[in-house]
Amino acid sequence: MHFLSFALLPSSLVALVAAGPLVSRRSSFLEQNGKDAQALNQKYFQSLSASSSCTSGEVACVGGAFAQCVNSEFVTTPCSGGLTCVALPLVNSPGTSVTCDTEQDATDRIARTGASGGLRGRNIETRADFLLQNVRDAQALNKKFQSLNANSRCQDGENACVDGGFAQCVGGKFVKTPCNTGLTCFALPLVLSPGTSLVCDTKADAKARISATGASGGLFGRSEPAELEARAAKAPAACKVKKRDEIAARTPNASTLLPRLAQSDLGAVAQSWQTLCQKSGGDTITNDPCVQLAGIGGINALLANADPCAQQEIADKMIDFAKSKGVTNKQALIKNAVSYAKHPRNALNINGDTPSTPFCQKAPRNSELKGVSHRQLDGVNPGLFGAPNIPIFAFGEPGSCPFGKTPDVNSCRCN
Repeated sequence: MHFLSFALLPSSLVALVAAGPLVSRRSSFLEQNGKDAQALNQKYFQSLSASSSCTSGEVACVGGAFAQCVNSEFVTTPCSGGLTCVALPLVNSPGTSVTCDTEQDATDRIARTGASGGLRGRNIETRADFLLQNVRDAQALNKKFQSLNANSRCQDGENACVDGGFAQCVGGKFVKTPCNTGLTCFALPLVLSPGTSLVCDTKADAKARISATGASGGLFGRSEPAELEARAAKAPAACKVKKRDEIAARTPNASTLLPRLAQSDLGAVAQSWQTLCQKSGGDTITNDPCVQLAGIGGINALLANADPCAQQEIADKMIDFAKSKGVTNKQALIKNAVSYAKHPRNALNINGDTPSTPFCQKAPRNSELKGVSHRQLDGVNPGLFGAPNIPIFAFGEPGSCPFGKTPDVNSCRCN
């Protein structure tokens, strides 16, 4: 255990005295954390499979999925919504963490440590050389998956998409894990390194990710008809005025159209919970709360296609853990859970507009979350609500205001 002693200093010297040693100590391990994460990613992407030997309790990334070693065998949990499993550097202490993130965000976070070489510690100048092959491999896998069912023969450790769900071969048979509502399992190309990953995603987003590489042929290597239909929901007049005023306040050019509103801090949000959880002194083994409520369930609940109540359910579970036996940092964990419950969710452009994300319409279990709801991202349409898995609806309908509040269409506010 480390003990710190403090002396009173003139206020003008405090910042200088405190900042120098802390920054120095931080920089001494930060770049090494980046290099350690790169080494782990190199191992995860190239040499690990579900049949690899492991030590019980070990966590890793296998085939783009989060994996934990149970009884000397990896048990995988697929990432969702366009995420893949990666090792990331800690920023406030030596070490790394394993979580679900976008490749781009993971690469950016490693770069900020000062480590060069991208996600796996090597140059990515040859990206164009492998990217097209990644797409072809993903398309071939998706075509193959169409012919598979729960009775198809398989090799132990093999991962696949079967009947729309993530599947792993155990004892010569596929064991399926269904995707969340509105999501389907697909093979998708990695964009910063050779290979593919299996993820639960919407069909529209999966197709968009393949199209973004410049490749043709859609998900299965052939052209597909557009399936999204325009929705007829119309925002109340007061909400249209509110949106126009908000856009004018943000930027002089209100014509910008973004394909999605995604956040780069989701990994940090997950890490903040995981760090507090691991130091709690509570039962961190049963149901693996430090990881499941952070990089798995915690991030998934903040995606555009998450169930409207998923975020609140995760926050409730965080507080349940904070109140459990043996926990020594209860208040810090509860504060983190409340902050998490307020965090915005990603928003996706649908047919030319980016709707607000629907609010949960049921009460939380814990009193600390009473009256707490997620914020909306700047740039969403305040008069329309919806998601890739939820039809667009207008402000004034259930789900357009937090639980316990009533929408006023004349002011576009929740009372």
